[in-house]
Amino acid sequence: MKDKIAVIDDHADSLEILREALSPNYEVETFSDPVLALKKIREHSYSAVVTDVMMPSMNGVELMTKILQTDSALPVILITAFGTLEAAANTIKTGAFDYLSKPLNLNEIRLVVSNAVSHYHVAKESQHAAGEKPKEFNVSNVVGRSEKMLRVFKIIGRAAPTNSSILIQGESGTGKEIVARSIHLNSPRADKPFIPISVAAIPEQLLEAELFGHEKGAFTGALFARDGLFTEAEGGTLFLDEVGEIPLQLQPKLLRVLQEHEVRRIGSSSSKIVDVRIIAATNRNLEDLVHEKLFREDLFYRLSVIRIELPPLREREEDIPLLVDYFMNKYNRQHNKQVTGISDELLSTLTGLDWRGNVRELENFIDRTIALATGPVLTSIDTELPTVRKHDDSWHDKLPANLSLEEIETEYIKRVLEACNNNYVEAAKVLKVNKSTLYRKLGKPQR
Repeated sequence: MKDKIAVIDDHADSLEILREALSPNYEVETFSDPVLALKKIREHSYSAVVTDVMMPSMNGVELMTKILQTDSALPVILITAFGTLEAAANTIKTGAFDYLSKPLNLNEIRLVVSNAVSHYHVAKESQHAAGEKPKEFNVSNVVGRSEKMLRVFKIIGRAAPTNSSILIQGESGTGKEIVARSIHLNSPRADKPFIPISVAAIPEQLLEAELFGHEKGAFTGALFARDGLFTEAEGGTLFLDEVGEIPLQLQPKLLRVLQEHEVRRIGSSSSKIVDVRIIAATNRNLEDLVHEKLFREDLFYRLSVIRIELPPLREREEDIPLLVDYFMNKYNRQHNKQVTGISDELLSTLTGLDWRGNVRELENFIDRTIALATGPVLTSIDTELPTVRKHDDSWHDKLPANLSLEEIETEYIKRVLEACNNNYVEAAKVLKVNKSTLYRKLGKPQR
């Protein structure tokens, strides 16, 4: 029996094109009236919805909102002639499965609908197993409208209803725990515990007991039996931050939890079945660690059933104004301030900074600036800016071809120094050398 797809558009020619494209694989019902379509969707079972955005009686975003109130797992694909990244990000964040612009690529729409139908079946199985209705999808704490963040929103929305293990990769400060919490809060496990643990923060000798628990007398100092975090997270999500730091000898035990869904306390002869979803995060390249025999290959694949790559802030500078506004509102409330804006000059400067600490560094900067602000508008005069600015790597194309390797190195060092406002300490950090090496290569006495 074919899956049933609802297609809504107030243009008859568009409906016919979509019907012809999808009918070989699906039972397609078309509607020119979104109000009638909503009534049918509420009364009958569909596996996906494809709807135009610009319609007179009810726009596609309104229709999607009402559909998701009826069945939050039903994937809705929005189609519009007015495609922008900002609009796409907003609709994805509020629940759209995908967002396609006209003129349509029919192969693309077939692929997106196929993915949507597969997603729906997985989500329904997950709902049935959990015996709960998932909450309406929302990732309001994940801020962005860039193309790279749009891809992140899509994966969060599709991954959240499943029970699959997820690996979040990204530099420090990119928001990995925020993404993990968003996935948990939009999953059937939302009413169960979300327990985060930083693997690197726990001494190696204590990590096993922290994760798996122990019996009384299992080791020196074990004065009583204790459950581990896997047991405490029963029915919910365990977030393993910095998972690349987990000791090699402990990795088989973690693998067993993922494979068999059971844990054994230290000192116990029996295991206990647990229902826990694992979301792991790392700022390291786990594939490199696998090649170096520092991380088990089978564990890597078990953890990374779904992968999310969080881009560094320097690769999505168009998100900086949005983040600034978000953090200004947040810290106005926390510090009881009334800062209403930011000068164009300061905002332009912030956009040009390197932000090696990523979103966390930007948030700390706004926190400090709001706390110390004396006026209603933030300006460069009121702030102490980070010193590292982006430097233009295109300069090397303009170099004469006859420069020696040593001369090219010297020129590059000078450019980095310029980007760091001639701060040798910061430039040394960027170049990953000692400050003394920097002075030596430039032929200058050390200060």
